[in-house]
Amino acid sequence: MRKISHGKWIWSAAIVLSMSIAGCNLFHPTGSHDAESDDAAALTLEGYQEYQNSNFEGARKFFDRAIKADSGYSEAWVGLCKSVMNTQKGLNVFELVSLVKSDSAGILDIPDDSAAVLSGGIDSVMYFLNQFVARDTTDKTDKKVRFKDIADSYTILQFTKAAFRIRNVKTQLTNVVSTGSAGMQVDLKTLNDLGDSLKPFLNDMASAAEAIKTSPENAKEIIKSYYSDAEKEYLDESAFTDASIGLANMVIQLNDRAQNTPEDRHDVFFKFGNKIDDDGDGCIDEEVIDGFDNDGDGEIDEDGRDSRTHVLIKDAMNYDLTKAQIDSLKFIGSYQSVDIDMNGKFGPADESIPEDKWEPKDAAEWQFVYRDPNDREEKKNHLLKFAKDFKFAYNVTKDKELDKLIANKEKARKDTDYNNVKYDLKWRQKNIGGCWNNYKTEEDFKKWFEGRDAE
Repeated sequence: MRKISHGKWIWSAAIVLSMSIAGCNLFHPTGSHDAESDDAAALTLEGYQEYQNSNFEGARKFFDRAIKADSGYSEAWVGLCKSVMNTQKGLNVFELVSLVKSDSAGILDIPDDSAAVLSGGIDSVMYFLNQFVARDTTDKTDKKVRFKDIADSYTILQFTKAAFRIRNVKTQLTNVVSTGSAGMQVDLKTLNDLGDSLKPFLNDMASAAEAIKTSPENAKEIIKSYYSDAEKEYLDESAFTDASIGLANMVIQLNDRAQNTPEDRHDVFFKFGNKIDDDGDGCIDEEVIDGFDNDGDGEIDEDGRDSRTHVLIKDAMNYDLTKAQIDSLKFIGSYQSVDIDMNGKFGPADESIPEDKWEPKDAAEWQFVYRDPNDREEKKNHLLKFAKDFKFAYNVTKDKELDKLIANKEKARKDTDYNNVKYDLKWRQKNIGGCWNNYKTEEDFKKWFEGRDAE
């Protein structure tokens, strides 16, 4: 069975994938226009005539007037967006496609002043395009042209905008995504460098993801363009479409969490693979970024591990890729010295494996209770083996008790000075539980403080 890295779907598409669609036309002409039906139609016809004559400023004025005459006239909105785009210096499909090619530095190489011009140009187009999308999705247009008709164009603009955000924080695009025999792979740890830009970045990506869901047939070409011919042989057309929807759902989910997470808990959910307990439960990088609770503490995707450990099945016949199901976790060398559940050993999760035969990948930290993701879905159990017998201080299925547990985890994670401990190990075991119950000695407890800055 062939596998690919889970993180691939999210950030590869977000940064470089869509730019591989050479020759895509930004905003498709809508066809014939009846100049005599009403004022908006006549003005729109005049606008398109000016547009065809490359008088984009003149065309824009006609489209503006048409929208004032009838704010729901969709063809005028699209014409306005096309005109605005064509008045922006250097902003055309060929420019966007070539900027972020996977085989070049692209967007990283252009001068700062040129980057500012292109980024500003995209913002100018999106100002009007977002107004049209908002109207279309709330049934406030005539529906002659729909959002889905221009979704591929919207996606490319949003992806480019997000790539500029990456550029602004000096993150190397080539370090974000790579391809190989296993498919596309992305290191989520690169998001740690975004800082204050993370929320705007994810918001851009969520907008693009909504466009992907609106037009998955077009989006699948984004996915396909990043695979070698050899890789494509193992996937049918529906698999690419499913993967596109799965990608979109995961981006939207991450963005929702980012926008709704209080600032003081940002590190809990958006520090990936740092080998530190980011949520105060005593475990280290315990969660898989899969949209489920893997340690049973009632929270989802907190303290996420290195995304390169995630493996997503490519077999659309056996797995529902629209849910981006995780097949298994692949042990990677950088975790060789990390005891995720802090039980003092990497021993095999399966006791039938002789001690001299087990490998790190056999440890409970790297295996789900239920091997098959469909079984996990059916049984509503996405726990990893190390957490199947965890006991917590509160019943996390009850909202009020979950709130109490989170409050205590917050106290623990902020208590970072070993020389001035406010909440000792016994307090953490009694008021949190989980991995804290695996700490046996004061020396074990001391290890938790390594790599942290005292407040």
